Amino acid sequence: MDSPRLKSDVSPSWGVACRPTLLFVVAFVFNVTPHETVHAITSYLLGFNSTVFQMWVNPDSAEATPTQLAIIAASGPIFSLAVGLACWMLWQGRFRDGASGLTFLMISMVGIYSFLGPLAGAALGGDFHTAFRFLHVPKPVGYLTSATGFILLPSFMFYMGRELLRWAPHEFGRAKAVACTTLIPWLVGTLLLLLVYWPLPGFLVGSMLGGSAFWAFAVLGAILGFPTRRPVETISSFTRSDLILTIAALAMVRLLVNGIRLTH
Repeated sequence: MDSPRLKSDVSPSWGVACRPTLLFVVAFVFNVTPHETVHAITSYLLGFNSTVFQMWVNPDSAEATPTQLAIIAASGPIFSLAVGLACWMLWQGRFRDGASGLTFLMISMVGIYSFLGPLAGAALGGDFHTAFRFLHVPKPVGYLTSATGFILLPSFMFYMGRELLRWAPHEFGRAKAVACTTLIPWLVGTLLLLLVYWPLPGFLVGSMLGGSAFWAFAVLGAILGFPTRRPVETISSFTRSDLILTIAALAMVRLLVNGIRLTH
């Protein structure tokens, strides 16, 4: 997946300030939209029609059993975890210090985040909460699951902040390095996602903004992790793969804005 940079003379300051933010948006799209599509496909495979949109799905599951409804609900975050772990292994094993390393790192991070978030919400709301409710899981188990998620998610994001910091240019001090690798992707990237996915129901806007709060732990991890080991060569300018993935991500979202109906 590594490819030549689009412009080798792009300044590190400009490139590193923009590339992590762009790849955060791309990683979000390649996790969250397929996550919702998996909900729809699971519903379809269980015998129910469904309509999938860019960030939510409407299954026709009025006649589904509680077990079937739980499977539909849990399929999304489990898929996200699988994507996250697969990209994590590729990042660790092959792409860690290459141009595509940041891409795999971001996709891995968003995938695992998209699993741990519902895990933390098991007693509050979200996919695992829905699955637990249909399976009549005792409330103490839900609370224990949520507590586990609330421990794992901040810890994971703290660690990822330290890893993302590696992608700052060698000459950047703490403030610039933290801003361009964690703070700007969080704040600007989330606003860009709202634009990319618009229009959205109000509850999803609130969910996206509220759910992003755990990025604060990535910022904290970057702050406390400075300085950290950087790649031998600073890789900050955009690549052809970045451009291709961005176009594919935008096309995926806009294709689903009006919904796609899965019917038998």
